[in-house]
Amino acid sequence: MTTTQIQVSRARPRRWWSRAAQREGVDVGLAALRAHREEFSDAAADLVSGDDAEDVVERIVRRAVASVSAPAYVLLLDGDDGTATVRHHGLDAERAADVARRLGAGESLGESAVVVDLASARQVHGRLAALYLDGREPFDGDHSLLQAHARHAAAALDLLTALEDGRREQLRTAALLGLAHELATVDTAGAVAEVVARAVPGIVGCRAAGILLWDHEAGALEVVATSGLGRRLSGLLSGAVFRADHSPELVGMLTHHSPRMLRRERASQEIAAAMEAIAAASLVVVPLLAGDTLLGVAVAVSDAEEGTPAEQTALSRLAGVSEQAAAALQNARLLSTVQRQAHHDALTGLANRVLFSQLLDSALARQGEHTATAVLFCDLDNFKAVNDEFGHTAGDELLRQVAGRLREAVGPEHAVARIGGDEFAVAMRVPDERTAVAIGRRCVDAVTAPFHIDGHELRVTMSVGVALHAGPDGRGERLLAGSDRAMDDAKRRGRNQVGVSGGSTPSTPGPSLEAELRTALEVGHLRLHFQPVVDVSVPGMASVVGAEALVRWDHPRLGLLSPAAFLPLAEETGQITDIDLWVIEAACRWLAATPEPESGALHVAVNVAGRTLVDPRLLSTVRGALHNNGLAPRQLVLEIVETRSLADLPGVVERLGELRQLGARVSLDDFGTGYSTLAWLKHLPVDQIKIDRSFITALPERESVALVRGVLALAAELGVEVVAEGVELFEQLEALREAECHLVQGYLLGRPEVEPSLATRMVGTSPVG
Repeated sequence: MTTTQIQVSRARPRRWWSRAAQREGVDVGLAALRAHREEFSDAAADLVSGDDAEDVVERIVRRAVASVSAPAYVLLLDGDDGTATVRHHGLDAERAADVARRLGAGESLGESAVVVDLASARQVHGRLAALYLDGREPFDGDHSLLQAHARHAAAALDLLTALEDGRREQLRTAALLGLAHELATVDTAGAVAEVVARAVPGIVGCRAAGILLWDHEAGALEVVATSGLGRRLSGLLSGAVFRADHSPELVGMLTHHSPRMLRRERASQEIAAAMEAIAAASLVVVPLLAGDTLLGVAVAVSDAEEGTPAEQTALSRLAGVSEQAAAALQNARLLSTVQRQAHHDALTGLANRVLFSQLLDSALARQGEHTATAVLFCDLDNFKAVNDEFGHTAGDELLRQVAGRLREAVGPEHAVARIGGDEFAVAMRVPDERTAVAIGRRCVDAVTAPFHIDGHELRVTMSVGVALHAGPDGRGERLLAGSDRAMDDAKRRGRNQVGVSGGSTPSTPGPSLEAELRTALEVGHLRLHFQPVVDVSVPGMASVVGAEALVRWDHPRLGLLSPAAFLPLAEETGQITDIDLWVIEAACRWLAATPEPESGALHVAVNVAGRTLVDPRLLSTVRGALHNNGLAPRQLVLEIVETRSLADLPGVVERLGELRQLGARVSLDDFGTGYSTLAWLKHLPVDQIKIDRSFITALPERESVALVRGVLALAAELGVEVVAEGVELFEQLEALREAECHLVQGYLLGRPEVEPSLATRMVGTSPVG
């Protein structure tokens, strides 16, 4: 239209033209204008009717060729992500790239080119250049024609952008809904990370993404899932760890829990190296938070320029994803915690009986004709005595250490579980019974080395039962029961060994404890340790008035064994009486050799089993020990434990009466926990009661204080002396002093020692006083 107007204005009208001719010329001009208008209208409609971005861009160039009579064209379109799209006509690729570069840089293309912006009121999409070769100049009006075409093209691109934005928003909405649906179907942190990593590129509009989970103990983020990187790069980054102390930018994010953009040129060395490996100039990083707890971070590989709206869009979109991801991770962790608590032992971390049964049944279900599964039932020998002597805290620590040794002994390929108090089980695939027995022996040997617990060196033994099933159709419950019976058989044969289910010959890599115990007295392997009994009636003073003799077995192979490791065996095999009588004589010899303190004569207490009480040798042994060592009878205290078996022994009351007639004193040990306590006090001739440590452990709780005061009041009415045993804390001692319990015994005031010098080292002002 403009060209036509210019041409008409340049022509001088002839005076001799007729009005008809003039009228005909105007009609021709109007027809040309209409043709131009229709052509532009068709061009605009053609551009708007494009199916997609590629189609619209191709039509822009094609229509430019049709609009302007230039031999070559270059179209440069700016992308949202900072990249550019180039289309050209009439030029080779190298020349077109050079022209596009100059267009992008805003350089002039000279007089032989017409350059217009593809601009609308909404935005500038790019630049279009018509090129005239060989130094030719554009025709008049080409600039206006190309500019009009550019406006139509910009309008088409506006519409296309709006449509694309709408489609992308619909896709993002669908992706977010799909993400929520997928997250509802997974229940582990790893699965959550995989789902989120796959969804992020489509939601955020980035080319790659990753999820890193926070390891609080290690102080590091670990890559657990990626997408958009390809197999090689994903494998390269899988499991990669970024420590906070090596990455200052992570410290800020961990401290403030805020999203941020990381630039490669400003990143720390480790992060910059990872960004270079995946060709990322920048990363959008958003923390995954459950309240104030950091669970991890979501990362999107972004090419958006710093400070641009694209950067803020990526940050906000990723932040939206992170909320869903964090909630799913928190749920997965809570579920994992609940599942672990339901299937694992809280004390040792091993599988519990429920999980062990599931694993065993699963192994048996997969078992073929030529394979076998074995179960080892492992039980500590006399574990209860450890709790009684050293306390439940020490017992718990012992179980934890035993669990660790068993895991190490059987290896990570086998299932180890704690299925009861001091009972453990192992399930394993083995080639034959001999291999299972060998591993069982390894478990026995694993616990023979001393355990170091709270300053003590504890030694225990273990009995193991082995049961094996070869071929299909095995039942886990039956196999476990068989190994339990085999373990009982190992205990009956002397403990500290392996028994085999089904009547197989037991393993005999070493002698049984029973056989070794028979010769322990003869070869002089028994030792006495002494724990002081202290009078704390005077504030600031802790005067030793006696000691309790505690027997130990200096085993040549297993080291120093506590009473819990062998005395129950001695009772079962009938050797307990010989040991008790030896202890009485040895304790009296020790007391006779111990200098008396200024406070007066000391006493020694000896534990006596029920079977020993009714043995006819007891009276003569006591009489001889006192006479031979020149001791006053009251210096010997015989401690008995109140049990139902003792009550059923005939003649026990008469024997206690005879001991008192000799002048020895009788003490009722573990008072308050045994059989018919009040009946014992009424019918048994006793001089002393020892309050069980279970009451002392709970001091200074109000209920325990009331129980202790009740025992003291009862003892005072009966004229019986009271000793509180198991005192380990200063608060317990103070509660006993306030209750006016004057005699105490426990680790706070003295541990069992080999022949301590009571008179010189343990009398006077006590640090606990």
